[in-house]
Amino acid sequence: MISGDNKKNIKILFIEDSEDDFELILNKLRKEGYTGKNTRVQNSEELIEALQEEWDLIISDNQLPRLNAQAALKITRNRDLHVPFIIVSGTIEDGDAVNAMREGANDYIIKNNLARFIPAIERELKEAENRKNRYKAEKALAKRQKEYKLLAENIHDLVCLHNPFGTYLWVSPSAKKITGYNYEELVDSAPENLLLSHEKGLLEERIWSVFREQSTIQSIRLDYKLRRKEGIIIYLETIAQPIYENKELKQILTTSRDITEQKLAYDLLIESESQYQSVVESIAEGVILYDEKGIIINYNKSASLILGLYDEVNKFTNLEEHFQLIKPDRTPFPTEQLPHKITLKTGKPCSNVVIGLPKESNILWLSFNSSLYLQPNGKTGVVISISDVTKQRVYEERVTAVAQELTTLIDTANAPIFGLDWYGKINEWNQVASKITGYSKEEIMGKTLIDEFILDGYKVAVTNLLKSAFRGKSVTNYELPIYTRTGKVVTILFNATPRRNINNDIIGLLGVGQDITELIDYRERLEHKVAERTKELKEALNKEKELVALKSKFVSMASHEFRTPLSTINFAANYLLKYSEKLTPQDSQQKLNKVMEQVRHMTYLLDDVLLIGKSEAGTIKVNPDVLNIQEFFLKMKEEVTNSTQNTHEIVVSLGLEKNMTVIDEKLLRNIVINLLTNAVKFSPGKKKVLLDVIYKSGLLTIKVKDWGIGIDDEDKSKIFEAFHRSNQAHAIQGTGLGLSIVKKAVDMQNGNIEVESELNEGTMIKVEIPVDEK
Repeated sequence: MISGDNKKNIKILFIEDSEDDFELILNKLRKEGYTGKNTRVQNSEELIEALQEEWDLIISDNQLPRLNAQAALKITRNRDLHVPFIIVSGTIEDGDAVNAMREGANDYIIKNNLARFIPAIERELKEAENRKNRYKAEKALAKRQKEYKLLAENIHDLVCLHNPFGTYLWVSPSAKKITGYNYEELVDSAPENLLLSHEKGLLEERIWSVFREQSTIQSIRLDYKLRRKEGIIIYLETIAQPIYENKELKQILTTSRDITEQKLAYDLLIESESQYQSVVESIAEGVILYDEKGIIINYNKSASLILGLYDEVNKFTNLEEHFQLIKPDRTPFPTEQLPHKITLKTGKPCSNVVIGLPKESNILWLSFNSSLYLQPNGKTGVVISISDVTKQRVYEERVTAVAQELTTLIDTANAPIFGLDWYGKINEWNQVASKITGYSKEEIMGKTLIDEFILDGYKVAVTNLLKSAFRGKSVTNYELPIYTRTGKVVTILFNATPRRNINNDIIGLLGVGQDITELIDYRERLEHKVAERTKELKEALNKEKELVALKSKFVSMASHEFRTPLSTINFAANYLLKYSEKLTPQDSQQKLNKVMEQVRHMTYLLDDVLLIGKSEAGTIKVNPDVLNIQEFFLKMKEEVTNSTQNTHEIVVSLGLEKNMTVIDEKLLRNIVINLLTNAVKFSPGKKKVLLDVIYKSGLLTIKVKDWGIGIDDEDKSKIFEAFHRSNQAHAIQGTGLGLSIVKKAVDMQNGNIEVESELNEGTMIKVEIPVDEK
C-alpha cells in the first residue's frame, strides 16, 4: 500500500519477460524518485502466486511467450478490482488497446515513447486511491443500511415519523402487527383517522400543537385508544419526541407500544377487588397483607384464629415482635429470611416455608406462602397466606424418625446395600458399599450404576436384569463383576427387590450384595488347576498312544527293513561257504561288497532309529561351533555321491556371504545327508539332484531339488511323521525316518522347513536356519 509519508514509495509488480525492458522501465521510475519493492513475473503461475500480496501498481508487457496482457488482466481483476494495470509494449494494435481498456486496463504506453508514462502512473495511483476510498465508503454505507433495516424489521414497538401536523411520513414494519394497516395504507395519512370519534382531536391537542408552539418540550408521553383495521379497540402508550433543524420543527418521532393486555388486566383487577375481599374473609387459610415497608396493614379472620388474636386490642404490625419464631430444626428463624421480607427484596415468591410458633408446651407449625400484589396507592406490597400444618409436621417427624432408623440400619449393615431410582441412578449407598468400591456416598449419589461400575461386556445383561426388576421381578444371586475406584474388578453376589411407594407403585430398586471376589478367585484357581491336570493327563495319554504307535511302527519297520538286508547277508555268506573253492576272486569280492552294502544300510537304519529315540527323549543338545560352510557342503556332496554309487550328479550352488559360521555340525550333517539321500533315492532313473546353499545376513538357506516321483497332497501333511512312508515310496527301500530327523534337527535350531512337490514332477525342500554370527 502507498505510504502516507512518501507516495513514491510503492510496490510494483512487473509482467515482463525481457530483462532489458524491465531494467529500462525500472530506471525510468527510479529517476522520477519512485522506490519500494518490485517483483517481475513471466507466466500465469508466477502471477497468481504474486497476487497473494497487495500491489500499488502492475505494469505488463502486451505479449509474453506464455502469457499476454489480456489474460494477465483477467487474472488480476479476478483478485483485485482497484490496483492500476498499465500495459507498456513495443507494439500494440489500436483494436487490442481498446479491448484492453474495456476489460479493465487503466492505460497503455508505447515503450518507444515513454513521455506519458510517469504522468499516467501518477494519475492512476491517485485514481486507485480514490476508488479504494469510495469502495470503503460504499461498503460502510451498505453495512449501516443493512443494520438499520434489520433493526426496523425486528423492533416490536411501532416507530413512526410524522410531519409537524402529525401526518405519517414513515412507519416501521411492526405497524401491520399493531394496527392492522400496512406501510402504504398509513404513509401520507393522519393518525387521527385511527382514533375513536370522540377523541379525534386528542393527538393534535396533546402532542402536535404542543411541539409546534413550545420548542423547550423534549418529549411527551400519552396513553389513548386506537381502532385497528378490523375494528378492534386497543390501548397504545406513545412517547413523542420533536426533531428540530435550526430551531425549526421538521419532524416528530413517535414510539408506541400495545398495552391492551396490561390495561385490561388492571381494569379487571380494580373491578374484582371487592369480590376478592369477600372471598379472602371466607377462606380457611390465613391471609396477611404487608405494605411496601414490610408492615402488616390487614389480615383476615382465619389469620386471627390461627394466630390466636381475637380482638382489636391485639392488632399487630409484625409477627417477629409478638411471637418467637423457630425453624423446623428448633433453631431461631432469622428475621431477614422471613418470606415477606425476601419477596419484598427480590420480587420472587416464597412457597411452603415452615415456621414454628412455640405456645406453652406445644409448637404451632405454620406453612407460609408469599407473593407480590399491587396496593391501591399503586405501590407493591406482599400478601402472605398461612395454614396450620402442626398435625402434618408431627406425622412427618415420626416418619422421619422411622426413616432415619431405617437409614442407619442400611448404612451400618454388614453387606453392600444400595438403592436405585426409576432412572437407574444411585440414591442409597451404605458404608460397606463405600468400602468395597472406594467411592463415598457423597461422591456416588446421583450417578448411574450402569455407567460407573458395570463392565462393558455385562452392560446389556445388567440393563435387561434391572428392567425386569423394575417390572416387579426380584433378582436373586446374580454374580455381578463391578469396577472399583482403582480399576480393580470385584464380584458381587447381587440380589434386588423393587421399592414401592404408598400407592404400591414401583419407584426404584433396593440392591443387597455379598463380596464373593475371593470365592470366585478360589473357584477359578481350582478350575484352572483341574484344567491343567486334565490337560497334563490328556498329553500324557496322547504321548503314551504315540509311543505305542511308534513302537508298533518300529516293530513293523524293523521286521521288514532288517529282514531284507539280513536275508541278503545270509544268502551271500552261505554262497561263499558253499562255493568258495569254485568262485573266482572277483566273484568273491562282489559277494563281500554286497554284504558290506547291507551292513552299511543296517548301520544307517540303526543310527536313524537311535537318533529318533534320543530326540523323543529330549537328550540331544545343540552344540554350535565354528564351521567352514564351503568345505562342509563339498564334503557332503562327495560323501553322498559315494554312498549312492554315483547314480546321480549332485549339482552344488554356493552363494556365501562368508565361509565361516557358528552352527551344530552334527545336526547340519543329519539334515543335508537325509535331504540329499532322499533326493537321490526317490528320483530313480534321473540324472541329477540340485543342492543350492545361500548364507546371508545371519540366515543359512538350503534348497534340495529332485525331479523324482514327488509327493501327493494326501501325504504332504504326514511326511514329517516318524516311520511314515508315502504311497509312491513303498517300492523303494527305506525307514520313513529321514524327513522326521530333518524336521527335528531344524526345529532344535529354531529353523523353518518348507516342501514344494508335484506328483511325478519332483520335490523341492527348503530349510532356513538362523545362525549366530558372533
